[in-house]
Amino acid sequence: MSVDKKEIKVSNHLFMHEISRMFKEKGKQSVTFVVRGYSMRPFVEHERDKVVLTPPRTPKIGDVVLAEVAEKTYALHRVIKIEGDIYTMQGDGNPTGMIETFTEEKIVGVAEAFIRKGKLVPLTSRKWRVYSTLWRWLKPLRRILLAIYRRVRR
Repeated sequence: MSVDKKEIKVSNHLFMHEISRMFKEKGKQSVTFVVRGYSMRPFVEHERDKVVLTPPRTPKIGDVVLAEVAEKTYALHRVIKIEGDIYTMQGDGNPTGMIETFTEEKIVGVAEAFIRKGKLVPLTSRKWRVYSTLWRWLKPLRRILLAIYRRVRR
């Protein structure tokens, strides 16, 4: 039996609004969707990997959060700094200067896991924690490492 898949395209803002509504009104525990964009490279790839998002909560440094960073503009990035009620985040694949800030009420959800190449990788797993820690330590070399990664991927 074959199943016809129908692709529906909606704006990011409408999609994020629907995720927020599902968490609030329907008590949904998680939402999974395909990641779009290259800002979390090399660990999360555009249109290949998926994120498992859970309802908003107060994030900690190192958490991966989906938040509205400007009007109708959303980012799924890692929290790198907390100052009072202002959170700063940066994509793993972004050069060192590209950061976004947001407040807690702008959080759509918090990543619980990624599905990479079809395999579930919980963000609490040892593998993910090692990746995350090493990548943060290598921040001064990130631009060079990403350039090498892009060349190897071609």
